[in-house]
Amino acid sequence: MSTVISLDKKGRTTLPEEVRAELGLKAGDLLILERTDRGTFELVPASLVPNDQLWFYHPEMQTRIRKAERDLREGRFKTFATLGEVKSYLDSLKTRRARRTPKRASRSRVSGRRHSQA
Repeated sequence: MSTVISLDKKGRTTLPEEVRAELGLKAGDLLILERTDRGTFELVPASLVPNDQLWFYHPEMQTRIRKAERDLREGRFKTFATLGEVKSYLDSLKTRRARRTPKRASRSRVSGRRHSQA
């Protein structure tokens, strides 16, 4: 897609509506003007937090991170000498969790009656 745009006296331009829509841009969004290896320039949507790092700022993740940092400060962590020790410990957590999780009743697709999962 090629679009010709013009500049006003102050060097400003308006991106066509279809370009803004394609890039997901709205009023107030920031753009980065980057020089390419070919010597041309590209407009790239900018964000203060890269999209691949947004998960870190989710409130639930922030709560989990604060808890982990508190656990580290208060000495609630384990160290292991070998990868085998790590694997054994993680396997024990799975077993412990499986024992704590109550079995749920589910409905049979055929009869609609409840039965216990094995």
